[in-house]
Amino acid sequence: MKWISIKEEHLQRILEWRTSEQITRFMYTDIEYNLENQTKWLEAIRQDANGRYFLMEYKNELVGYISITNIDWKHKHGHWNFYIGDSNYAMLAGFLGPYIYNYAFNEFGLEKLIGEVMDINESVRRLHVKQGARVVGVYEHHILKNGVWHDVYVFEMTKKSWKEVGQKFKKYVPEVGVNV
Repeated sequence: MKWISIKEEHLQRILEWRTSEQITRFMYTDIEYNLENQTKWLEAIRQDANGRYFLMEYKNELVGYISITNIDWKHKHGHWNFYIGDSNYAMLAGFLGPYIYNYAFNEFGLEKLIGEVMDINESVRRLHVKQGARVVGVYEHHILKNGVWHDVYVFEMTKKSWKEVGQKFKKYVPEVGVNV
């Protein structure tokens, strides 16, 4: 799997993914279908010293988005986020934990990654647990989405824990392009 830098030419596809019901229903925010706002978002992430943002490419197809955000450089932790935009590749979601953990801990030098998942996204919650992430807790009544309050589950994986549970996933290392 390759992770590539996000460029202007990708913005239309990202906008289509991000505003689709299959993606946005699990996101904290809803965005309007506006390419100009996507261009502003791209400029903002290019200036973000505390985040790394990529598109995922699999078999020469763009399949989704992955990022590490809110990086605390002193304490070496951040939050990871993803979505599979092309539903034909939904099965890849099961491998993204190992890819991001191997990258963050072995290539990028972080000590901990944090994931937050809305209560309605049961499959991703199960993935975190299956791959060895620790449930830290639940933010109750945390996100208001379409008039409904949702709880948010918080997971963490430390570099130390990943060394123990991630042995069988050593080969899952993304080929990372230059982040601009």
